[in-house]
Amino acid sequence: MIGGVSVVSLDSKGRLAIPARHRETLLSAFGHRLVVTLESQDHLLLYPEPNWKPVEARLLTLPAGNPVLKRYQRLVLGHAETLEMDAAGRILLPSRLRDLVGLDKDVALVGMGNRFELWNSEEWEAQTRAALELDQDDLARHLGDFTL
Repeated sequence: MIGGVSVVSLDSKGRLAIPARHRETLLSAFGHRLVVTLESQDHLLLYPEPNWKPVEARLLTLPAGNPVLKRYQRLVLGHAETLEMDAAGRILLPSRLRDLVGLDKDVALVGMGNRFELWNSEEWEAQTRAALELDQDDLARHLGDFTL
């Protein structure tokens, strides 16, 4: 399980140092290869390579005749890149992906179970504030019987 939020700084080359608590888990459970891709305009997705494989397989089964799904498939699969963690636990994030979602110096590495999301730290804070302000009755309607 990948969880927690870490705010880390990219170095001048665009390298992200995976925090030690995640690095140890990633290396022991998944190896040193990660897949980064684009899903939306505000964050990147970062998967341990074994967790990416089933996602990739599902994306490849999307109906080819649906132009909206084809566009989404191109977005996610077309931007997917395999990254190698170096001996210091760093990965080099492609500059075009960083630019597309506005990652500059400080980024939030957000654990989401099977993957991480990478956010500009200021945007992540805004997302957190918005989530804290959710109307609880509206949230309950959307969650239905789901409880923590």
